[in-house]
Amino acid sequence: MIKEFCIHNIHIINQRLDAAHTFRVNRTLSTIGPIFQKIYNLVPIFFHYHHPLIPGYVENKVPYGINLFTPDKNQYQLLLQLIGNSKLKSPKHEMPITGIYSMGSTFSIGQNDKSDLDIWVFHKSHLDKHDLINLNYKCTRIQKWCNSLSIKISFFLIDENIFKYCRVNCFSKQKINSIYNVFLLDEFYRTSVRIAGKRILWTVIPDREEYRYEEYVYSLYSDGILTQNEWLDLGNLKLIQIKEYFKEILLQINKNANTPYKSLLKISLIESYVLRYPHTELLSMYTKKHLHSGNIIFYGFDPYYIMLNRLTNYLTDIKDNIRLNLIRCCFYFKVKEKLSIKINNQQINWKRKILLNLVRHWGWDEEKLKILDQNIDYKKKIINEINNELLKVKIKNSNKLIGFLN
Repeated sequence: MIKEFCIHNIHIINQRLDAAHTFRVNRTLSTIGPIFQKIYNLVPIFFHYHHPLIPGYVENKVPYGINLFTPDKNQYQLLLQLIGNSKLKSPKHEMPITGIYSMGSTFSIGQNDKSDLDIWVFHKSHLDKHDLINLNYKCTRIQKWCNSLSIKISFFLIDENIFKYCRVNCFSKQKINSIYNVFLLDEFYRTSVRIAGKRILWTVIPDREEYRYEEYVYSLYSDGILTQNEWLDLGNLKLIQIKEYFKEILLQINKNANTPYKSLLKISLIESYVLRYPHTELLSMYTKKHLHSGNIIFYGFDPYYIMLNRLTNYLTDIKDNIRLNLIRCCFYFKVKEKLSIKINNQQINWKRKILLNLVRHWGWDEEKLKILDQNIDYKKKIINEINNELLKVKIKNSNKLIGFLN
């Protein structure tokens, strides 16, 4: 009875997640244009098959084949458009590609026509250096083909065990820092959408079992509740010491000096984590709790909107109205809907509706919207204000970190 209950519960969680992701993908595809729609549907085709007529083809031996992937009707038609009557061999060997996921603002309200499509391609750990070099070359060729169609796309090859065991990335000279792993994994768990391949195991593990994650996962496999080769296990979100939060803030300030919008958002988010320490609830955990309870919150778990909500609560609590206004301006620019320009009601898309509700709640008037939409110098002014705020944050957190280290 317990086994059947667990299987049923996991099935329900997967249904909820699929519904939320389908909602996010469909609403984005409805406004982003036919070329983007085509490339989105082709991404699994690029990695599942190896054929001279498929973009990204490399003559050398290249790993291909995605676990648990079968093209749907639309993808199959696109495949036929590429190869015509040519013979196509389906991969019959062990599938080296574990799964393909979008990452970041993709399929969120933060995605606009200038956004990059960031794709994580998880692969088996046993691939050798030559396999990865050829696979990376394939990614580069696909990227150039997409760029020729005015679609910005980036592929990141990820060892499926890099988060659990801190494996060395083939294209990096050193291991990814284990603390940085947690922050990166938090972002992946709360923003990613599965395009093809295995499901993420962490999503179906109850938050109450996080403290004994490995033991609980082993029991699911040993009891026959889950089949191991059907899941991508990136590990759990390990506890972080307070000083590591401040180190990450300083790292983000130095790393993203040329991207102040992103810096301000990420740093403020990490600060919000610090505020609740030692009872920090990472956004990914917050999202998972609602998923398990059946609450499909914030427009289908829109990660950008969820982050805005957390930052709003945090900056309101600490009464930092300057940064709160800058965060809202960053969000407005990222969504990229010029609200001062009036359009027909029938042309109001889902992003515009959400943004209209937000600016009304914020109390922004028509004059402010006009300034934001039309005055380029005001945008430069905001960037200068953001950089000034980041400097204050750096000084404040540097002093705190020195205090903890002493």
